Amino acid sequence: MDRLLGSHDLGNVLGSLREGIQVIDRSWRYIYLNKAAAEHSRRPAGELIGRSMQEAYPGIEQTPLFAALERCMQERVAIAMDNEFSYPDGATRHFELHIEPCDQGVVVLSIDVTEGRKTEAQLRHAQKMEAVGRLAGSVAHDFNNLLSVILGYSSMLLMDLKPVDPIRGDIDMIRLAGEKAAALTRQLLAFSRQQVLAPRVLELNEVVQGSESMLRRLLGEDVQLVMLYERRLSRVRVDAGQIDQVVMNLALNARDAMPTGGKLTIETRDVTLDASYAAAHFGVSPGAYVMLAVSDTGIGMDKETQSRIFEPFFTTKEAGKGTGLGLSTVFGIVKQSGGHIWVYSELGSGSTFKVYLPVAEGEVEPPQSFPEPSSLRGSETILLVEDQDEVRAVAQEILLRHGYHVIAAQNAGEALLSCERHPRSIQLLLTDVIMPQMSGRELAERLAKVRPEMKVLYMSGYTDSAIVHHGILDPGLAYVQKPLVPAVLARRVREVLDSLARRSSAPSR
Repeated sequence: MDRLLGSHDLGNVLGSLREGIQVIDRSWRYIYLNKAAAEHSRRPAGELIGRSMQEAYPGIEQTPLFAALERCMQERVAIAMDNEFSYPDGATRHFELHIEPCDQGVVVLSIDVTEGRKTEAQLRHAQKMEAVGRLAGSVAHDFNNLLSVILGYSSMLLMDLKPVDPIRGDIDMIRLAGEKAAALTRQLLAFSRQQVLAPRVLELNEVVQGSESMLRRLLGEDVQLVMLYERRLSRVRVDAGQIDQVVMNLALNARDAMPTGGKLTIETRDVTLDASYAAAHFGVSPGAYVMLAVSDTGIGMDKETQSRIFEPFFTTKEAGKGTGLGLSTVFGIVKQSGGHIWVYSELGSGSTFKVYLPVAEGEVEPPQSFPEPSSLRGSETILLVEDQDEVRAVAQEILLRHGYHVIAAQNAGEALLSCERHPRSIQLLLTDVIMPQMSGRELAERLAKVRPEMKVLYMSGYTDSAIVHHGILDPGLAYVQKPLVPAVLARRVREVLDSLARRSSAPSR
């Protein structure tokens, strides 16, 4: 190499490499370090040249690195290994090392792979969360079908019982337990990003300010609440109710981290996440965001806890003190809203959760509202399609109790045949979204050709791409979330049928 380049040119080449190169002689003395190797060690090359490794790093002879160097010298074999290097300030970085024997001793090539390892770890974590989310969504779907039966029949039994009936309290306990279970399935759906959202362009400050009075009551007198709002905040497109849940869950989590009191700070601010930030945080795109930060002065978390806090059912609380779904719900809502969430924490120093929501264009949009139905009863004909026998039975009973004529079908084939045979008009198709052979959306499109006047109301225990894209219901579609509750189903059916009546009576132009 010297013959080709000359010693001066060779020094310039080695000095310009991003990979660290160091030569260690048989007495364990450093006899050469290039610029990158000195940067990797965070010490000037002149401070190491001529000194032994034992002098520069006391105790290094007890490490796997020293054993590898020793083996390379003695057996004259090349060795490749990973090495985590700890600095005096407690920081660590990861290096790929390639150790080669040479006449003087060994040559060590070091490549800093810290950022790549972080990205790999974030990717693995994202993949794990995605897999857990799919499982959670599937579990929530099955439970919502079961809960439709529990909540449906218990609610109808309560309607039939007199206020003084001795079994009324028992039935009410069943209903309450079902409602608690339904709340858990909603949290699972939030984590798995399978909720149906109602996003609109809004001011984040308004949502956070709307939570302030409730937060002060929930936090208690021993927690000081500080609200810091950026006045001219950019707008975001989110579901206000879901973001309110994010604020509440983060605040309650912070309260639990301050058992003896402390300070909770909620801040909103416009930020720009640049390319370097995006490169260090998997899944983040550079751009303009609105930040919501929730900081506490609590006990903080170690790295292991931080890596698991968004997993469903993971909790550091005592048994019976929490479900472990609060932060997983936050994670799902933020992700489904197109945002990102990161936690920064140190044991004994508190934690900060930072939520980044993409900036949205456009004017603030008012919340969607439906006129209050004058009655929940009706006499229209409804085609009910549901592949689960128990769910179909409870839905049919709810509709019959509210005065409707019901044609029940187990699948799309039965529904098509029923439509063909029924001589009179059918005002509404109430169909499950996810069914074998043909989805509810495909069935509705087939029936629209022969019964264009028939309205459609979809129901499901969780969402898929049939009617929902990125968590937003396709325009013009009506939807009711399982588990089915008599009052909710009756109201939604009436709203859809009344919307048909309003359109029919509207003057033509």
